[in-house]
Amino acid sequence: MITEHGVLPIALGDNWAYALPTTDGVIMIDAGPDYDGAWDALAAQLDAAGLHIGDVKCVAITHAHIDHCGLAFRWQAEGVPVVASQLEAQSFLHGRNIIGYQTQYVFDHMRHVGVPEERIAGFIESRERMRQAFRSGDNTGGGVRRERWPGLIRGTPFRADEELADGSEIRLGDRRVVLVSAPGHTPGNCVFLEPETGALFSGDQIIPGLNSNPGWHWDISVEPPERFRSLPAFADSLDRIEALNVQHLYPGHREPSDEVAEEIERVRRHHRKRQGQLREMLADGPMTPYELLTTMFKRLPDRRLWQAMAEVTGHIDALVVRGEAVEVEADGLLQIRLS
Repeated sequence: MITEHGVLPIALGDNWAYALPTTDGVIMIDAGPDYDGAWDALAAQLDAAGLHIGDVKCVAITHAHIDHCGLAFRWQAEGVPVVASQLEAQSFLHGRNIIGYQTQYVFDHMRHVGVPEERIAGFIESRERMRQAFRSGDNTGGGVRRERWPGLIRGTPFRADEELADGSEIRLGDRRVVLVSAPGHTPGNCVFLEPETGALFSGDQIIPGLNSNPGWHWDISVEPPERFRSLPAFADSLDRIEALNVQHLYPGHREPSDEVAEEIERVRRHHRKRQGQLREMLADGPMTPYELLTTMFKRLPDRRLWQAMAEVTGHIDALVVRGEAVEVEADGLLQIRLS
């Protein structure tokens, strides 16, 4: 039900979307994931709180991952405007291919950092097994974690009705929320702050008890495409959020929390630990990112290769941006050495 901060959390599988009732209607934070039954589940939770789909006047989206924006097209079909950061606008056009479109860049980069072809092939095979499990409805095959949502989530491309700059306010009735640009989890990621209550709707930027993986992203608007250094941007965004006087955390996953400062410090500790491990490994001389990966994660299954490689790359980026390490080419491979 509606919390003491005037927020209705709406559970949709593993995700939370949030309804903010005002004197003139409702602001929604995140559109919600699109799976069979999701729209009905969303409407039922609004109805149970005395709210209705027709009361929603605006949907504000934190980032372009389909578990957060999958239902955007459905809101638009209901005549509800969807707004988001102008930095993320182009990403919504990819829909379910938000990650898939950059696959070739990922594999090329894996080769450049020393990942053997057989491991890339193993990852591709494991991913195909996951896809087959989704198609067949098999809940167990290929390690598919379908329990996160009642079914396969979809991603329909859409265009935001309004692209907002950092600091833009969404005002409706007696409430306002402010868009705070927070790149890192995605290049155009943002969070929404309600200054009057100190509530932060953090999407995937801060998730209680979890370390959000910034992942790999390429800017394809330039030639050749450039890789976005996600983790340094993510860390800068944490610094910015820390300065906002946030009192209450409403994340995109897991339960709301009032321990905002503690969650930020927990993530920072994790980053310091990982980056300290990398410095120790590099003390004996240069290593490829793949060598660092296999030293840090000694029993990594192929299906986790993409995610783990992105994490190690992010921590390498943090060392490089701070001037603690440098990237060098050796025999056609990227190597990392301490400065």
